[in-house]
Amino acid sequence: METSRWYLLSVPVFIALSMLSGCGKGSGQPAIISYRQVGICKGFESATGPVASKPDEGYAFFKIETVDNTKSGKALAFDPKLIFIDQSTPQQHAKELWEWDRRFVSTDSRIPKSMGISLAPESTIPAGGKLDVNSFVVIPLGINNPSGGPAENSLAFGLEYDSGTSENTASGQIRISEGILFDRTNADDTKATVVENCKELALK
Repeated sequence: METSRWYLLSVPVFIALSMLSGCGKGSGQPAIISYRQVGICKGFESATGPVASKPDEGYAFFKIETVDNTKSGKALAFDPKLIFIDQSTPQQHAKELWEWDRRFVSTDSRIPKSMGISLAPESTIPAGGKLDVNSFVVIPLGINNPSGGPAENSLAFGLEYDSGTSENTASGQIRISEGILFDRTNADDTKATVVENCKELALK
């Protein structure tokens, strides 16, 4: 499966996302997306044959538990396709956004069909509301520590969200998770490993 990456949004899409991503400046407290990292695997059997990741990549499964918008003053248009993991090196971060290594959620329909899971749906959470999602997102990503971070944390991933807002930096405009925070609920002593068969993961 080809790794899904977004690099640059067109101006109309950028404007639309800026309007729809409800938690922005002046809207009170950020929305909080709680999630659990379930596991990482190399491949699975689909109805059309085996599906395998690249040698230095794997499929990381995350369970989105809740989207808590109770302390925000604006509705939030939650789109799981905008969730990503940043695996950029410091050298890439010093460059323009399109040169960053951002790994976005896969939209491959073989994954939920083969794994028997529900993917997190697009939802609008009203101001002051909270949504129990309890569904999954899957991100194809590098498992060889491409960002060059601490080796002991190389398989523990933090999610981010391309909210469509931007800020000016020395290298231009970048997308940031403004108005959205992520809470990883795995126990502190959880050790992430990579298994060969995705169906060995405890997807519940």
